[in-house]
Amino acid sequence: MSLKLVELQVALPKTHELGKWQEHMQQYGQLAQQQLATEMKKQDERIRQQVTKAEQSERSKWKKQSEKKEKSKHPYKGTHIDFTG
Repeated sequence: MSLKLVELQVALPKTHELGKWQEHMQQYGQLAQQQLATEMKKQDERIRQQVTKAEQSERSKWKKQSEKKEKSKHPYKGTHIDFTG
């Protein structure tokens, strides 16, 4: 089975294209992994920020409640009521 000159002219460019295609497919896998890793990092960061925001809002809620209690205290009236009188 020998190849003729005409057949070689067709076969050699196709092997070159096939090599490029295989290289592209190998790089595609690496690129997909990189994109997946980047997306996971972004998602982790979003989750961390959500937790931080929730903690901050909870702290501000407690601050507001304590400020209301402080404001409700009267400067010269006491908090003890005497009913024995």
